[in-house]
Order: sequence, then structure tokens, then C-alpha cells
Amino acid sequence: MSGRGALRGALVTAIWTLVSRVLGFARDAVMLATFGASPTTGNFVIAWMVPNLFRRLFGEGAVSAAVQPALARAQADGGEDAARNLFARFQGLFLGVLTVLIVGGELVILVWHGWLEGRAPHADPDVMLARAADLEALLLTAWLLPYVLPICLTALAGAPQQLCGRFSLPALAPAVLNVVWISWLLMLGPGADILWLPAGVLIGGIAQWVLQWPGLRADRWPLMPCRPASDPELRATVRAFFPVMLGLAAIQLNLMVDQILVRELVSEDANSYTYAANRLLQLPMALVGISAATAAMPLFSKLAAEGRKDELSRHLRQGSEMTLLLMIAAGGGLFVLATPVIHVLFEHGRFSAEDTARLAPVLRAYLWSLPAAALIGLAARACQASGNLRGPAKAAVAAIPINLGLDLWLLPRYGVAGAGYATAVALSFQFVLLARMLGVLELAPICRLARLPLLLLPGIAASLAAWACTRGFEDGASSALTLVLAIGAGMLAAGVTVRVFLPNDFAQLISVLRRRRSR
Repeated sequence: MSGRGALRGALVTAIWTLVSRVLGFARDAVMLATFGASPTTGNFVIAWMVPNLFRRLFGEGAVSAAVQPALARAQADGGEDAARNLFARFQGLFLGVLTVLIVGGELVILVWHGWLEGRAPHADPDVMLARAADLEALLLTAWLLPYVLPICLTALAGAPQQLCGRFSLPALAPAVLNVVWISWLLMLGPGADILWLPAGVLIGGIAQWVLQWPGLRADRWPLMPCRPASDPELRATVRAFFPVMLGLAAIQLNLMVDQILVRELVSEDANSYTYAANRLLQLPMALVGISAATAAMPLFSKLAAEGRKDELSRHLRQGSEMTLLLMIAAGGGLFVLATPVIHVLFEHGRFSAEDTARLAPVLRAYLWSLPAAALIGLAARACQASGNLRGPAKAAVAAIPINLGLDLWLLPRYGVAGAGYATAVALSFQFVLLARMLGVLELAPICRLARLPLLLLPGIAASLAAWACTRGFEDGASSALTLVLAIGAGMLAAGVTVRVFLPNDFAQLISVLRRRRSR
């Protein structure tokens, strides 16, 4: 992995992520058309957070932060065979832990469901309705929990592939899930029982895992786990796993409590709007922030393992500045186009114009969190690759009381949008803490302040161009064609601005794109 290789990896990840997100929006549109922004959809959102919690704890973030640096050190110290043996042993341990957790989780849900179902009927119809919703959420959670196993194994299979410069199959996995999910929804049809949906999700998870096998075979990484022996390398990898998992647990706990507070302090269907807003938010976040962090982690791990701190600092700064530039441009454009985007993507079936009007301010509130969220990913991975695994976890935990405290204050005053503002403030605080940790590790500042005005210009140009385009077609400002034209105008304006004011960055990006086309 080199700096150019990391940039190519980010581009590959972004391209496949774009495909996945477009399919994801189609999936959400079919979901909302089938079930509407209803309490049933809200119950699924709550249930879906449980497997997502395990996926993020034991899958994506923890794997890249703990396993990739360990594999890089094993390669540097003992060669390719040592790294492959470590991967097989960790995979065996991983599989055993996941199986135990899934079985234990199912037992807890079974007991909880039985207790709730066995309670005496209440005279108040609203209480009985709420109990029925809780029972449905528990059933959905029980059926979705087995999905944890294939999706976490998929994330683990991506770690060695990315370390070897292979990003396509790991990035393609979410698209496979969305294709299966959409197909399953279309097969079920409108008015179907939502309890049938988890079966399609599980099939999609298995397909994601099987998709990774050719990439593992290509570099001779073992497909099957082996019995985890007690050796120093494996113990060190496991010890590295726990601080990362703690930080991710803090983030996911924060999100879950956030959703519960939105539901309790606003309305029962309010978390449907936070879910839809976060789905839209994830498009620029995944295309830019997650793609950059995913591609940078193997490079950071190798540079840290080889003691090349100055190069790590340089690549971190370059990646952060480019990520900030793109994130501000994407976020600004989405802020301007919030209403037409929601109308075109979601306003079908049982999702109405009134729902669009309620969702738009929620989306705009969450967009303020984009820059900090993207930079957190790069800063945390630089810390983790450099051996500071506890620091990012502490920063994540420290942001929780800020977010929840602001939720309690803002939700009664501003409705669902208050959750977005609270998230933006909390993530900004978390980023400041991480930036200070990078200084302690003697890494260069993540962004040069003198460059900040130049990094803001493409975002301003994109937002103005998108706004002017929608104003010029005011009668059809929410049509799909107008939306496409506005997005194109924003991208063109941002590109021209980068070419004029940031020619070196523009030339680097064009060089990588040309190299990919020539391959």
C-alpha cells in the first residue's frame, strides 16, 4: 500500500459505495411504500439497530482498527505465512464468540418476550397498543439477530483484502444486501407482514460473505477458521480489539438512546424520520468519509508498523483536507436540495408530502455533523494505527453525555431536528479531543488553518449552483430531471473551483483517475 494506492482504494470504495447507496435509497423507498412511516416501520428501525450494533462492534470498525495493524505487524516481522496463520486463528476465535453471543441474545429476547406477553391485560387501549408494538419489536429483533454472524464474517474477510490493496469485493458487499432486500420486498408485496422481512435480510448477509471468498483465495488467505491457540500474537490482537469495541459500543449505545429519546419525547413515529435522515446523510458520509477511512487504514497500519511517522502525518493531513473539501461540498449541496431529494426518493405510496415537509428540516439539522463525522474516522484510525487504541474510545465516551443532554434540552423545543443539532455538537467535541491526541502522538495537525478558506470555496460554489438551478426551474423544482441537473451543476461548479483555486489537489485526483482507466 502506498499513498496513491490508498487514494485509488478510496475511489474504488466510493464508486461501489455509490452503487450501494443508490440501491439503499431504492430499498428505503420500497420499504416506506410498503409499510409507510408507521409505528411498524419504527419497530423495525429499533430492531434493526441491534444487529447493526453487533456488526459495528465486532465487524467493520473493530476489525479494521485491531486486525489490520496486527496483520501488518505480522507481515513485517514474520512474513506472509505468519499473517495468514494469525488471520485463521483470529477467525476461529471470532466465530466462536459470535455464536455464543447470538445464542445468548436469543435466550434473553425469548425470556423478555414471554414475560411481556404473559402480563395481564390493561384497561387502557393505548397501553395495550404500546405493548403490542413492543412485542413486535422483540420478535423482529429475534429474527434479525442471526444476521450478525454472516455480516461480521464479511467485515473480517475484508480486512486482509484491503491490506493487500483489494477494495472492490468488500465495498460491493452492501450492494448485494440491498439487491436481495429489494427483491425480497417486491416478492412480499404491499401489505405483507413485516415479520417475513428478516428472512430476506439473512439471505442477503450470507450472499455478502460468500462474495468475499474469491478475494481471499486470490492472496491465499484462509477461508476456514482454525482452532485459536494461546499465543502472544493472538492475545495482542484480542487486547487491541477491546478498547476499539468499547468506543464503538459507546457510539452505538448513544445512537440507540438517541432513537429512544426521539420516540419518547416527540412521537411514536418520529424515529422513522431520524432513520430516513440518517440514510440520506450516509450517502456523502459513505462516499467520502467512510471510503477515505477504509482506504487509509491499511496504509496507516503499514507506516506505523515500519516507524514512518512523518509519512503517516503527511498522508493523514492530505487525506483529511481532501475529505473535508468533498464533505463540505456534498453537505452544502444536499442542504440546498433537501426537499426535492426527499420528494423524488421517498414521496411514494404511504409516504406523503406532509412527511417530506417534516423530514427536510431533520435532514438539514443532521447535515451540520458531516465534517466532524468524516474527520473523526481518519483521526481515530491514525491514533489506532499508531498504537493509541484507548484514546478514540475515551473520546467517544466523553461525547455521550453532551449528545444526550442536548437531546433532552432540544427535542422538546425543536422536535426531531433537535437530535440532529445535538449530534453535530457532540461529534465536533469528539473531533477536538481526537485532534489533541494526535498532537500527543507527535503527528502533524490534521488540517492546516491557512487552507481552510480554500477548502470551503468548492462547497459554497456547489451550493449556489444547485440553488440557482432549482430556482430556474421553480415550477418543477422537485422533478427527478431538475434534481439531476442541480446535482450536475453543483458538481461542475465544485470541480471548476477546485481546478482554479486548488490546482495541485485537482491534478493529483486526475492522475489517479487516468491511471485507473489505463488499467
